[in-house]
Amino acid sequence: MNSAANALAPVTLITGAAQVVTCGGTHGVGLIENGLIAIDGETILAVGTQAEVMSALGDRRVDPLDASGGAVIPGYVDCHTHLIFAGNRSREYFARMRGLDDTGLRAEGIPFDVPASIAANRGLSVDELVSASLPRLRRMLEAGTTTLETKSGYGLDPASDIRSLRAARRLAELLPVEIVSSYLGAHVLPPGATKERFLDEVINEGLPQVSSEGLAEFCDVYCDPYVFDVKDTERVLRGASDLGLKLKLHVDAKNNIGGTRLAAEMGAVSCDHVNHTSAADFRALADAGTVAVTFPGFDFIVNHASPTSMQAVRDSGVTLALGTDQCPVCWLESMQVAAALGCRINRMTPEESLRGATIHAAAALGLDHRIGSLEPGKQADIVILDVPSFEQAVFRFATNSVAKVIKKGRVVVDRRSAQLG
Repeated sequence: MNSAANALAPVTLITGAAQVVTCGGTHGVGLIENGLIAIDGETILAVGTQAEVMSALGDRRVDPLDASGGAVIPGYVDCHTHLIFAGNRSREYFARMRGLDDTGLRAEGIPFDVPASIAANRGLSVDELVSASLPRLRRMLEAGTTTLETKSGYGLDPASDIRSLRAARRLAELLPVEIVSSYLGAHVLPPGATKERFLDEVINEGLPQVSSEGLAEFCDVYCDPYVFDVKDTERVLRGASDLGLKLKLHVDAKNNIGGTRLAAEMGAVSCDHVNHTSAADFRALADAGTVAVTFPGFDFIVNHASPTSMQAVRDSGVTLALGTDQCPVCWLESMQVAAALGCRINRMTPEESLRGATIHAAAALGLDHRIGSLEPGKQADIVILDVPSFEQAVFRFATNSVAKVIKKGRVVVDRRSAQLG
């Protein structure tokens, strides 16, 4: 026996899996029937058949972790959320179910859209925002999300945005979920504000403080003809880029006014919503290496008439990711449900939805080199399901099919050991 190898810390060896689904490569999901995974510290050491993994282990001691016949997949990556908020927009939601449009909501005095959240969020402290958001984050982790992105943008002033981003930083210290933050100062125009003055505050107050404190990796802008047009969007993004922030955009949710082309031209990491994105625009994103992100949960909750066109996506070759768009009007905490709705609403295949929720979502955060697939050398962010195939996790859309969640090589959720009583 090699004494040097034996002296090393034991390798965690995931055994007993019906499937190991790597999501590696450029096509398919890399399915390995009865595969094994070896984890060395925070990193995946080997993935493959029993013979392949045991050969890679050599004389290393192992600490077995039984998958109990479940499928093993990469940890879910939720690449677009608005995790940090208080309150909700249920009143608006049910009023719209009664057939009210924006005019009808105004007539009944019902606040709607993003400004409806100002009253519940603008004056909150970091501690209060953390308290409001922590239960959601815990449930997201329990549903298999190991990395997520979150945005500011509900207080609709720089001070509120800063507190929101500080709350995100605090939450990442409280639970084993990696949080990537985006400054969404230009979410919508606050009631009574003038666009020029508001954008001046975003660019000259918000962005410099976000940059100096290192509070966000991305800057995001909602590009819409009734919010911020292409010229406004470019102005904010230029300011963010000058400060070293990477770029994201909300585009084509209601109208296509050219935001997608701007994203491609400016090298944005992702373009999100893409409901009205044309085939030519998808090709421009593909050529630029910009990831398109769709939200079937949001499209479901608002009964969107134009879900993202999968045919245009496939024809263009663009990388398509999934996110929950968790927010006050789209209370979706599970990437399993997002993947299921992607299959139902967007007619994605189970393979497309799983890649969209893992490796493609990681690409939408610029992290696909490190997370999103089960490959040697990558971070050991892994979900063990309590169903024997990844398709069953999509099919059983209203059930949490997660048995265990592993973050950086450590079991952080074990639902099998939970006791009722």
